[in-house]
Amino acid sequence: MKKLFLLAVSCLFFTCGSNEEVPEGLLTKEEMVKVMIDIRVAEGQVTHLLLPQDSAEKVFKVLEKRIFEKHSIDTVAYKSSYQYYLLNPELGGEIFSNVLDSLNIMKERVTNDR
Repeated sequence: MKKLFLLAVSCLFFTCGSNEEVPEGLLTKEEMVKVMIDIRVAEGQVTHLLLPQDSAEKVFKVLEKRIFEKHSIDTVAYKSSYQYYLLNPELGGEIFSNVLDSLNIMKERVTNDR
């Protein structure tokens, strides 16, 4: 899952901006950052469970559903917003950078608390 995130970020920087219309219900940059942080944390939690791939995917889907409920969004809103920001590097780059920065800060806190 981490590889998928890194692939998406790589694609982001090599994809030309799109003249695509703004999707209805687009999550703000701040909302996207919060949701993506929670999703990346959930991915890390599932990875550390060392489950078989099919079981890990089922557990992640449950966690993902809880994250969407927490943020009062649905899968469609998240996916369309993710796609929009991925295809618009000038907007999405800031989001991905903020997510990575936040995750690094969280990692440092956990490491320092040990």
